[in-house]
Amino acid sequence: MVPPDFATFFAVMAGVGGTPLGLTFLAVSMKPESALVANAPVMQQVQVASSYTALLNPLVISLIVLVPHTHIGLVTLIMSSIGLINTLMMSLSLLRGAYSWSERLRRGVFSLGSFLLFGFELFYAIRLSLSPTDLSSLDNLTICLVIIYLYGIARAWDLIGARQFHLQEVLFPLTQKKHENSPSDPNPSEGVTGTPKDRD
Repeated sequence: MVPPDFATFFAVMAGVGGTPLGLTFLAVSMKPESALVANAPVMQQVQVASSYTALLNPLVISLIVLVPHTHIGLVTLIMSSIGLINTLMMSLSLLRGAYSWSERLRRGVFSLGSFLLFGFELFYAIRLSLSPTDLSSLDNLTICLVIIYLYGIARAWDLIGARQFHLQEVLFPLTQKKHENSPSDPNPSEGVTGTPKDRD
């Protein structure tokens, strides 16, 4: 049972947590060939698994801690351990194979972010298991759960193939627009000009 000051937070998290999870199921079911088949790209399979894990984590914790006489430290310890094990398995799949250094860096950052999130969650879970009245750890845990929740939404956003906006598009929009408006190949219609004598 969580303190009354945190009961509203976990009630809201439990209430809204099912919506993005259901939308993720819908997105995968609409194009199962891109993520569920055995020969699907590893990155897409990892996006599905990481999205489900990150969205289920705060949802399950929020639902269980609302039950009277339950200990948030124990349930968080279990869920954070599941998240870390799942991240380890995904990292082994992601980093296996020959990739360019930029692709390895991108996949490494992806794995490191998951390890940090679930690692901090495990840290606060251990502290709450040892001292259930530690309000400072509980407060930090709520922040961690929100970040994990947002991380799951971001992974779901990648999963549906939404267009990503990069930093260079924000810093140099005019340069990119000029590059798009000046193709390397000349317009063939503009090159077929001449005098009436030439056309005769």
